Amino acid sequence: MRAHDRRASRSGERRSVDADAAAAAAAAANSAHQAELLFGAEDMERYLTALDDALGEAPPEEPYHLYIAGGAVLLAKTDDRRTHDIDVISEGITAELRTDVERVSQQYPGLRHDWLNDAAKIKRVNLPLEPQRIYSGKHLIVDSAGSRYVLAMKLSSGRPIDRVDCAVLIRELGIVDDTELLDLIEEAQPPHLRTPKMTYFASECLAKAWAEHPKERRRAARARKRSDRKARRRSEAR
Repeated sequence: MRAHDRRASRSGERRSVDADAAAAAAAAANSAHQAELLFGAEDMERYLTALDDALGEAPPEEPYHLYIAGGAVLLAKTDDRRTHDIDVISEGITAELRTDVERVSQQYPGLRHDWLNDAAKIKRVNLPLEPQRIYSGKHLIVDSAGSRYVLAMKLSSGRPIDRVDCAVLIRELGIVDDTELLDLIEEAQPPHLRTPKMTYFASECLAKAWAEHPKERRRAARARKRSDRKARRRSEAR
């Protein structure tokens, strides 16, 4: 075999090995993603209880008090909703708590090691939390942000994956027109953070929310008008 042929052969072999390695790495990553555990409301309570028990092995001076948002809040609002993590939007996740979160994950195959994390803190919005208690243990208390807060976060993010969640929240809140959604975004985000994408996304979510629920939309619209009339009368009476 000529020298340049041998070099070409070795080069081809290296490319083949590199391609095989890349394919194996992609397959492994895909497998890990597929194996990632999705959980519902009952599972979430089970994991939080396991975390509360783990914290009890070296009890903190005061219970951890966390506030959550994101998909975990939707678990109690729709039966078919699942998530792979719980988004904490408050301060309070310490190194010790992270360690116990990871310890709990080892009890449940497929559960993310950071199934409770505070990565969503950077997505907080300028609205009242209107919290609701969803878990109360000896060493751990968890409150969820209210529906308006969670909706504002998801509208601001504008991720296609959030359309279904936004539709659920829009129906729950009885929002029937774009103006109210845009007012919510304006209240939640300072001017320099608002984008046209948020406006378009909000309109898409509103359409999706009521597309298959025309009767409910009419009822919501009537309820909104009654509420507006009462508000005007109260304002005039002052």
